[in-house]
Amino acid sequence: MSPTGRRALASLGPVLLVVIALGNLVLWIVARPGDLPTTRYVGEFFGVEAVLLLSLSLVLTTLLTPIEHAFGGLDRVGIWHRRVAVSGVVLLAPHLALVKSPPSQYATAVGSGFGSLALAGLVFLTLWAVAPSMRAAKWPGPIRHLAGLSHERWVTAHRLTGLFVIAALVHGAMVDPVLHRSTTLRATYLVIAIVGTAAYAYRELFARFVVPDYDYTVVETQRPNGTTLDVRLEPKRQQITFVPGQFIFLSLGGTFGWQRHAFSVASAPSDRVLEVSIRSAGDFTSELHEKLVPGTPAKATGPFGGFDHRLGGTEQIWIAGGIGVTPFMSWIRSMDETFDRNVDFYYSIAHESDALYLDEIEYAHGAHSSFDPHVLYSDRDGQITAEQALAGMSPASEVWVYMCGPPGMMKALSQGFHKLGVPTSHIRWEQFNIR
Repeated sequence: MSPTGRRALASLGPVLLVVIALGNLVLWIVARPGDLPTTRYVGEFFGVEAVLLLSLSLVLTTLLTPIEHAFGGLDRVGIWHRRVAVSGVVLLAPHLALVKSPPSQYATAVGSGFGSLALAGLVFLTLWAVAPSMRAAKWPGPIRHLAGLSHERWVTAHRLTGLFVIAALVHGAMVDPVLHRSTTLRATYLVIAIVGTAAYAYRELFARFVVPDYDYTVVETQRPNGTTLDVRLEPKRQQITFVPGQFIFLSLGGTFGWQRHAFSVASAPSDRVLEVSIRSAGDFTSELHEKLVPGTPAKATGPFGGFDHRLGGTEQIWIAGGIGVTPFMSWIRSMDETFDRNVDFYYSIAHESDALYLDEIEYAHGAHSSFDPHVLYSDRDGQITAEQALAGMSPASEVWVYMCGPPGMMKALSQGFHKLGVPTSHIRWEQFNIR
Protein backbone atom coordinates (compact mmCIF):
# COMPACT_ATOMS: atom_id res chain seq x y z
CA MET A 1 0.00 0.00 0.00
CA SER A 2 1.24 3.51 -0.86
CA PRO A 3 2.13 5.99 1.93
CA THR A 4 -0.98 8.02 1.04
CA GLY A 5 -3.16 4.93 1.33
CA ARG A 6 -1.65 3.97 4.67
CA ARG A 7 -2.18 7.46 6.05
CA ALA A 8 -5.81 7.38 4.90
CA LEU A 9 -6.31 3.96 6.49
CA ALA A 10 -4.87 5.25 9.79
CA SER A 11 -7.82 7.67 10.10
CA LEU A 12 -10.46 5.00 9.53
CA GLY A 13 -10.56 3.64 13.07
CA PRO A 14 -11.58 6.84 14.89
CA VAL A 15 -14.16 7.59 12.20
CA LEU A 16 -15.73 4.15 12.65
CA LEU A 17 -15.93 4.63 16.43
CA VAL A 18 -17.80 7.90 16.00
CA VAL A 19 -20.11 6.44 13.35
CA ILE A 20 -21.01 3.46 15.56
CA ALA A 21 -21.70 5.66 18.59
CA LEU A 22 -23.86 8.08 16.59
CA GLY A 23 -25.55 5.20 14.78
CA ASN A 24 -26.74 3.81 18.09
CA LEU A 25 -28.19 7.23 18.98
CA VAL A 26 -30.07 7.40 15.68
CA LEU A 27 -31.38 3.88 16.18
CA TRP A 28 -32.73 4.76 19.63
CA ILE A 29 -34.46 7.83 18.19
CA VAL A 30 -36.07 5.87 15.36
CA ALA A 31 -37.00 2.70 17.25
CA ARG A 32 -38.34 4.29 20.43
CA PRO A 33 -41.35 2.50 21.93
CA GLY A 34 -44.17 4.91 22.63
CA ASP A 35 -45.06 3.93 26.19
CA LEU A 36 -42.06 5.12 28.23
CA PRO A 37 -41.48 8.58 29.73
CA THR A 38 -38.81 10.59 27.94
CA THR A 39 -36.64 10.97 31.03
CA ARG A 40 -36.53 7.24 31.63
CA TYR A 41 -35.93 6.52 27.95
CA VAL A 42 -33.00 8.94 27.78
CA GLY A 43 -31.55 7.42 30.92
CA GLU A 44 -31.71 3.92 29.46
CA PHE A 45 -30.09 5.20 26.26
CA PHE A 46 -27.13 6.53 28.24
CA GLY A 47 -26.76 3.13 29.88
CA VAL A 48 -26.77 1.25 26.57
CA GLU A 49 -24.44 3.80 24.97
CA ALA A 50 -22.09 3.30 27.91
CA VAL A 51 -21.94 -0.47 27.48
CA LEU A 52 -21.53 0.01 23.72
CA LEU A 53 -18.47 2.19 24.28
CA LEU A 54 -17.11 -0.17 26.92
CA SER A 55 -17.57 -3.12 24.56
CA LEU A 56 -15.75 -1.21 21.81
CA SER A 57 -12.93 -0.53 24.27
CA LEU A 58 -12.58 -4.30 24.70
CA VAL A 59 -12.39 -4.74 20.94
CA LEU A 60 -9.50 -2.28 20.90
CA THR A 61 -7.48 -4.50 23.27
CA THR A 62 -7.45 -7.53 20.97
CA LEU A 63 -4.07 -6.67 19.30
CA LEU A 64 -5.58 -7.57 15.92
CA THR A 65 -3.48 -6.25 13.04
CA PRO A 66 -6.38 -4.73 11.04
CA ILE A 67 -7.39 -2.67 14.08
CA GLU A 68 -3.82 -1.44 14.54
CA HIS A 69 -3.63 -0.42 10.88
CA ALA A 70 -6.97 1.39 11.12
CA PHE A 71 -5.59 3.63 13.88
CA GLY A 72 -2.02 4.05 12.63
CA GLY A 73 -0.23 2.11 15.35
CA LEU A 74 -0.85 0.27 18.59
CA ASP A 75 -0.03 3.36 20.66
CA ARG A 76 -2.90 5.18 18.91
CA VAL A 77 -5.17 2.18 19.53
CA GLY A 78 -4.28 2.47 23.22
CA ILE A 79 -5.14 6.16 23.27
CA TRP A 80 -8.55 5.54 21.72
CA HIS A 81 -9.13 2.58 24.04
CA ARG A 82 -8.70 4.92 26.98
CA ARG A 83 -10.87 7.66 25.49
CA VAL A 84 -13.70 5.28 24.65
CA ALA A 85 -13.57 3.46 28.01
CA VAL A 86 -13.52 6.66 30.06
CA SER A 87 -16.38 8.09 27.98
CA GLY A 88 -18.39 4.94 28.67
CA VAL A 89 -17.84 5.21 32.41
CA VAL A 90 -18.76 8.93 32.36
CA LEU A 91 -22.07 8.11 30.64
CA LEU A 92 -23.02 5.93 33.59
CA ALA A 93 -23.59 9.11 35.63
CA PRO A 94 -26.57 10.44 33.60
CA HIS A 95 -27.82 6.86 33.29
CA LEU A 96 -27.99 6.53 37.06
CA ALA A 97 -29.51 9.98 37.47
CA LEU A 98 -32.34 9.45 34.98
CA VAL A 99 -33.46 5.82 35.40
CA LYS A 100 -34.84 6.14 38.91
CA SER A 101 -38.30 7.21 37.82
CA PRO A 102 -40.48 5.38 37.20
CA PRO A 103 -38.98 2.19 38.69
CA SER A 104 -38.54 -0.68 36.25
CA GLN A 105 -40.98 -3.52 36.69
CA TYR A 106 -38.18 -5.81 35.52
CA ALA A 107 -35.81 -4.85 38.33
CA THR A 108 -34.68 -7.75 40.51
CA ALA A 109 -32.12 -8.11 43.25
CA VAL A 110 -29.90 -10.14 40.93
CA GLY A 111 -30.12 -7.64 38.08
CA SER A 112 -29.44 -4.71 40.39
CA GLY A 113 -26.54 -6.61 41.93
CA PHE A 114 -24.89 -7.03 38.55
CA GLY A 115 -25.29 -3.30 37.96
CA SER A 116 -23.75 -2.37 41.31
CA LEU A 117 -20.83 -4.72 40.72
CA ALA A 118 -20.18 -3.29 37.27
CA LEU A 119 -20.40 0.29 38.47
CA ALA A 120 -18.04 -0.22 41.41
CA GLY A 121 -15.47 -2.12 39.37
CA LEU A 122 -15.46 0.20 36.37
CA VAL A 123 -15.25 3.38 38.46
CA PHE A 124 -12.41 1.92 40.54
CA LEU A 125 -10.37 0.85 37.50
CA THR A 126 -11.00 4.19 35.79
CA LEU A 127 -9.80 6.13 38.80
CA TRP A 128 -6.74 3.92 38.97
CA ALA A 129 -6.05 4.56 35.30
CA VAL A 130 -6.28 8.35 35.49
CA ALA A 131 -4.79 8.81 38.98
CA PRO A 132 -1.16 9.15 37.78
CA SER A 133 -2.12 12.07 35.53
CA MET A 134 -4.01 13.89 38.28
CA ARG A 135 -2.42 16.34 40.68
CA ALA A 136 -2.51 13.60 43.26
CA ALA A 137 -1.41 15.79 46.17
CA LYS A 138 -4.76 17.63 46.03
CA TRP A 139 -6.90 14.50 45.97
CA PRO A 140 -8.05 12.24 48.81
CA GLY A 141 -5.67 9.65 50.20
CA PRO A 142 -7.06 6.64 48.28
CA ILE A 143 -6.46 8.35 44.92
CA ARG A 144 -2.95 9.33 45.96
CA HIS A 145 -2.37 5.70 46.89
CA LEU A 146 -3.61 4.48 43.49
CA ALA A 147 -1.33 6.96 41.72
CA GLY A 148 1.65 5.51 43.54
CA LEU A 149 0.99 1.86 42.72
CA SER A 150 3.21 0.27 40.09
CA HIS A 151 2.23 0.00 36.45
CA GLU A 152 2.60 -3.78 36.65
CA ARG A 153 -0.10 -4.03 39.34
CA TRP A 154 -2.41 -1.80 37.33
CA VAL A 155 -1.96 -3.94 34.20
CA THR A 156 -2.88 -7.07 36.16
CA ALA A 157 -5.99 -5.47 37.66
CA HIS A 158 -6.95 -3.86 34.35
CA ARG A 159 -7.51 -7.30 32.87
CA LEU A 160 -10.62 -7.57 35.04
CA THR A 161 -12.30 -4.78 33.04
CA GLY A 162 -14.00 -7.25 30.72
CA LEU A 163 -15.68 -9.03 33.64
CA PHE A 164 -17.19 -5.77 34.87
CA VAL A 165 -18.36 -4.91 31.33
CA ILE A 166 -20.02 -8.33 31.09
CA ALA A 167 -21.72 -7.67 34.43
CA ALA A 168 -23.02 -4.37 33.01
CA LEU A 169 -24.29 -6.16 29.91
CA VAL A 170 -26.15 -8.74 32.02
CA HIS A 171 -27.59 -5.96 34.18
CA GLY A 172 -28.99 -4.14 31.15
CA ALA A 173 -30.46 -7.28 29.62
CA MET A 174 -32.27 -8.09 32.85
CA VAL A 175 -33.65 -4.74 34.03
CA ASP A 176 -33.84 -2.36 31.03
CA PRO A 177 -37.57 -1.93 30.18
CA VAL A 178 -36.73 -0.55 26.71
CA LEU A 179 -35.01 -3.77 25.69
CA HIS A 180 -38.05 -5.75 26.84
CA ARG A 181 -40.36 -3.65 24.65
CA SER A 182 -38.37 -3.15 21.43
CA THR A 183 -37.26 -6.12 19.35
CA THR A 184 -34.94 -3.92 17.27
CA LEU A 185 -33.13 -2.42 20.25
CA ARG A 186 -33.01 -5.81 22.00
CA ALA A 187 -31.37 -7.40 18.95
CA THR A 188 -28.87 -4.54 18.71
CA TYR A 189 -28.04 -4.93 22.39
CA LEU A 190 -27.48 -8.65 21.86
CA VAL A 191 -24.95 -7.86 19.12
CA ILE A 192 -23.17 -5.41 21.44
CA ALA A 193 -23.04 -8.07 24.17
CA ILE A 194 -21.72 -10.76 21.81
CA VAL A 195 -19.04 -8.51 20.34
CA GLY A 196 -17.82 -7.22 23.70
CA THR A 197 -17.79 -10.66 25.35
CA ALA A 198 -16.11 -12.28 22.35
CA ALA A 199 -13.41 -9.59 22.25
CA TYR A 200 -12.64 -10.08 25.93
CA ALA A 201 -12.61 -13.87 25.65
CA TYR A 202 -10.33 -13.69 22.62
CA ARG A 203 -7.90 -11.31 24.32
CA GLU A 204 -7.67 -13.33 27.53
CA LEU A 205 -7.91 -16.89 26.20
CA PHE A 206 -6.88 -17.06 22.56
CA ALA A 207 -4.76 -14.05 21.54
CA ARG A 208 -1.64 -15.68 22.93
CA PHE A 209 -2.07 -18.48 20.39
CA VAL A 210 -2.75 -16.13 17.47
CA VAL A 211 -0.20 -13.34 17.99
CA PRO A 212 3.17 -14.98 17.26
CA ASP A 213 5.86 -15.40 19.92
CA TYR A 214 9.51 -15.83 18.98
CA ASP A 215 11.95 -17.59 21.31
CA TYR A 216 15.14 -15.68 22.07
CA THR A 217 18.05 -15.85 24.47
CA VAL A 218 19.81 -12.88 26.03
CA VAL A 219 23.38 -13.03 24.73
CA GLU A 220 24.75 -9.69 25.92
CA THR A 221 23.87 -6.93 28.37
CA GLN A 222 25.58 -3.57 28.65
CA ARG A 223 25.05 -0.71 31.07
CA PRO A 224 26.41 2.42 29.38
CA ASN A 225 25.24 4.62 32.26
CA GLY A 226 23.42 4.37 35.55
CA THR A 227 19.92 4.21 34.08
CA THR A 228 20.20 2.46 30.71
CA LEU A 229 20.39 -1.23 29.92
CA ASP A 230 21.24 -2.39 26.39
CA VAL A 231 20.03 -5.93 25.73
CA ARG A 232 21.02 -8.06 22.76
CA LEU A 233 19.03 -11.21 22.06
CA GLU A 234 19.65 -14.06 19.66
CA PRO A 235 16.83 -16.14 18.16
CA LYS A 236 16.65 -19.82 19.04
CA ARG A 237 14.91 -20.62 15.77
CA GLN A 238 12.97 -18.16 13.61
CA GLN A 239 13.70 -14.48 14.16
CA ILE A 240 11.02 -11.84 14.37
CA THR A 241 10.42 -9.67 11.30
CA PHE A 242 9.65 -5.99 11.75
CA VAL A 243 9.68 -2.59 10.10
CA PRO A 244 12.22 -0.05 11.43
CA GLY A 245 10.57 2.03 14.15
CA GLN A 246 8.26 -0.71 15.42
CA PHE A 247 8.22 -2.14 18.93
CA ILE A 248 7.77 -5.56 20.47
CA PHE A 249 6.43 -6.98 23.68
CA LEU A 250 9.37 -8.63 25.41
CA SER A 251 8.95 -11.12 28.21
CA LEU A 252 11.84 -12.61 30.13
CA GLY A 253 11.99 -15.91 31.99
CA GLY A 254 13.88 -17.01 35.04
CA THR A 255 13.35 -14.77 38.05
CA PHE A 256 11.46 -12.21 35.92
CA GLY A 257 8.33 -14.37 35.67
CA TRP A 258 7.64 -13.77 31.97
CA GLN A 259 6.17 -10.31 32.56
CA ARG A 260 5.42 -8.71 29.20
CA HIS A 261 6.54 -5.13 28.50
CA ALA A 262 6.74 -3.01 25.36
CA PHE A 263 10.16 -1.91 24.08
CA SER A 264 11.15 -0.23 20.83
CA VAL A 265 13.60 -2.17 18.68
CA ALA A 266 16.97 -0.51 18.12
CA SER A 267 18.38 -3.00 15.61
CA ALA A 268 17.81 -3.09 11.86
CA PRO A 269 15.50 -5.76 10.37
CA SER A 270 18.47 -7.33 8.58
CA ASP A 271 20.31 -7.95 11.86
CA ARG A 272 20.07 -11.45 13.27
CA VAL A 273 20.59 -10.18 16.82
CA LEU A 274 17.66 -8.23 18.25
CA GLU A 275 18.57 -5.17 20.32
CA VAL A 276 16.51 -3.11 22.75
CA SER A 277 17.54 -0.32 25.12
CA ILE A 278 15.73 -0.10 28.44
CA ARG A 279 15.65 2.85 30.80
CA SER A 280 15.36 2.08 34.50
CA ALA A 281 12.10 3.87 35.30
CA GLY A 282 9.99 1.51 37.42
CA ASP A 283 10.06 -1.58 39.59
CA PHE A 284 10.39 -4.04 36.73
CA THR A 285 12.90 -2.11 34.61
CA SER A 286 15.01 -1.34 37.69
CA GLU A 287 15.12 -5.04 38.48
CA LEU A 288 16.19 -5.76 34.91
CA HIS A 289 18.96 -3.20 35.17
CA GLU A 290 20.26 -4.84 38.32
CA LYS A 291 19.79 -8.54 37.61
CA LEU A 292 19.46 -9.35 33.89
CA VAL A 293 22.32 -11.55 32.68
CA PRO A 294 23.21 -13.39 29.45
CA GLY A 295 21.54 -16.77 29.11
CA THR A 296 18.12 -15.57 30.27
CA PRO A 297 15.34 -16.99 28.05
CA ALA A 298 13.04 -14.49 26.36
CA LYS A 299 10.04 -14.25 24.09
CA ALA A 300 9.46 -11.45 21.58
CA THR A 301 5.83 -10.84 20.59
CA GLY A 302 4.77 -8.68 17.67
CA PRO A 303 5.81 -6.52 16.00
CA PHE A 304 3.53 -3.53 16.56
CA GLY A 305 3.45 0.18 15.82
CA GLY A 306 3.10 2.63 12.94
CA PHE A 307 6.12 4.86 13.61
CA ASP A 308 7.42 4.95 10.03
CA HIS A 309 9.20 7.94 8.49
CA ARG A 310 8.63 6.54 5.01
CA LEU A 311 4.99 7.68 5.29
CA GLY A 312 6.13 11.31 5.41
CA GLY A 313 7.41 13.71 2.78
CA THR A 314 10.91 14.71 1.78
CA GLU A 315 11.58 17.35 4.46
CA GLN A 316 11.63 15.81 7.93
CA ILE A 317 12.57 16.60 11.52
CA TRP A 318 13.36 13.75 13.89
CA ILE A 319 13.49 14.48 17.63
CA ALA A 320 14.60 11.94 20.23
CA GLY A 321 14.41 12.64 23.94
CA GLY A 322 16.53 10.38 26.15
CA ILE A 323 15.78 6.69 25.64
CA GLY A 324 13.40 7.76 22.84
CA VAL A 325 16.42 7.49 20.55
CA THR A 326 15.81 3.74 20.29
CA PRO A 327 13.36 3.62 17.33
CA PHE A 328 15.44 6.21 15.49
CA MET A 329 18.46 3.92 15.77
CA SER A 330 16.49 1.26 13.93
CA TRP A 331 15.83 3.84 11.19
CA ILE A 332 19.45 4.97 11.12
CA ARG A 333 20.81 1.42 11.02
CA SER A 334 18.46 0.65 8.12
CA MET A 335 19.65 3.54 5.93
CA ASP A 336 21.06 2.49 2.57
CA GLU A 337 21.61 3.99 -0.87
CA THR A 338 17.84 4.34 -1.34
CA PHE A 339 17.47 6.78 1.59
CA ASP A 340 15.86 9.87 0.03
CA ARG A 341 14.72 12.12 2.91
CA ASN A 342 16.27 15.40 4.08
CA VAL A 343 16.42 14.97 7.84
CA ASP A 344 17.40 17.22 10.72
CA PHE A 345 17.82 14.83 13.66
CA TYR A 346 17.77 16.34 17.16
CA TYR A 347 18.92 14.09 19.98
CA SER A 348 18.17 15.75 23.33
CA ILE A 349 19.56 14.34 26.57
CA ALA A 350 19.99 15.71 30.05
CA HIS A 351 23.75 15.23 30.44
CA GLU A 352 26.66 14.25 28.24
CA SER A 353 27.05 11.02 30.21
CA ASP A 354 23.52 9.97 29.15
CA ALA A 355 24.30 9.96 25.41
CA LEU A 356 23.94 6.68 23.50
CA TYR A 357 24.95 5.60 20.00
CA LEU A 358 26.87 8.79 19.20
CA ASP A 359 29.48 7.01 17.07
CA GLU A 360 26.81 5.37 14.91
CA ILE A 361 24.88 8.61 14.54
CA GLU A 362 28.02 10.42 13.40
CA TYR A 363 28.86 7.59 10.98
CA ALA A 364 25.38 7.84 9.43
CA HIS A 365 25.95 11.57 8.96
CA GLY A 366 29.15 10.85 7.03
CA ALA A 367 27.48 8.20 4.88
CA HIS A 368 24.34 10.22 4.08
CA SER A 369 24.72 13.92 3.38
CA SER A 370 20.97 14.49 3.74
CA PHE A 371 21.04 13.29 7.35
CA ASP A 372 22.09 16.11 9.68
CA PRO A 373 22.28 15.22 13.41
CA HIS A 374 22.31 17.69 16.32
CA VAL A 375 23.09 16.47 19.82
CA LEU A 376 21.76 18.74 22.57
CA TYR A 377 22.48 18.54 26.31
CA SER A 378 19.68 20.19 28.25
CA ASP A 379 21.90 21.01 31.24
CA ARG A 380 24.03 23.11 28.90
CA ASP A 381 21.90 23.94 25.85
CA GLY A 382 18.44 24.06 27.42
CA GLN A 383 15.34 22.32 26.10
CA ILE A 384 14.87 22.06 22.36
CA THR A 385 11.99 24.14 20.98
CA ALA A 386 9.87 23.88 17.86
CA GLU A 387 11.23 27.24 16.68
CA GLN A 388 14.78 25.95 16.97
CA ALA A 389 14.04 22.75 15.06
CA LEU A 390 12.17 24.55 12.26
CA ALA A 391 14.85 27.21 11.75
CA GLY A 392 15.86 27.23 8.10
CA MET A 393 13.10 24.83 7.03
CA SER A 394 10.40 26.42 4.91
CA PRO A 395 7.51 26.26 4.38
CA ALA A 396 6.40 24.68 7.65
CA SER A 397 3.36 23.16 5.95
CA GLU A 398 5.64 20.76 4.04
CA VAL A 399 7.68 19.57 7.02
CA TRP A 400 7.05 16.20 8.66
CA VAL A 401 7.96 15.74 12.31
CA TYR A 402 8.69 12.43 14.06
CA MET A 403 9.34 12.38 17.80
CA CYS A 404 9.87 9.92 20.62
CA GLY A 405 10.63 10.86 24.21
CA PRO A 406 9.12 11.98 27.52
CA PRO A 407 5.37 12.72 27.12
CA GLY A 408 5.59 16.28 28.49
CA MET A 409 8.39 17.16 26.10
CA MET A 410 6.57 15.61 23.13
CA LYS A 411 3.30 17.37 23.91
CA ALA A 412 4.97 20.77 24.23
CA LEU A 413 6.87 20.32 20.97
CA SER A 414 3.76 19.08 19.18
CA GLN A 415 1.84 22.19 20.23
CA GLY A 416 4.77 24.37 19.20
CA PHE A 417 5.04 22.84 15.73
CA HIS A 418 1.31 23.17 15.21
CA LYS A 419 1.37 26.87 16.14
CA LEU A 420 4.20 27.42 13.64
CA GLY A 421 2.19 25.95 10.79
CA VAL A 422 3.08 22.25 10.71
CA PRO A 423 -0.16 20.34 9.99
CA THR A 424 -1.31 18.05 12.78
CA SER A 425 -1.31 15.15 10.32
CA HIS A 426 2.43 15.76 9.76
CA ILE A 427 3.31 15.36 13.45
CA ARG A 428 3.81 11.81 14.70
CA TRP A 429 5.05 10.87 18.14
CA GLU A 430 5.04 7.59 19.97
CA GLN A 431 2.66 7.71 22.93
CA PHE A 432 3.24 4.84 25.31
CA ASN A 433 2.27 6.68 28.50
CA ILE A 434 -1.42 6.01 27.87
CA ARG A 435 -2.56 4.45 31.12
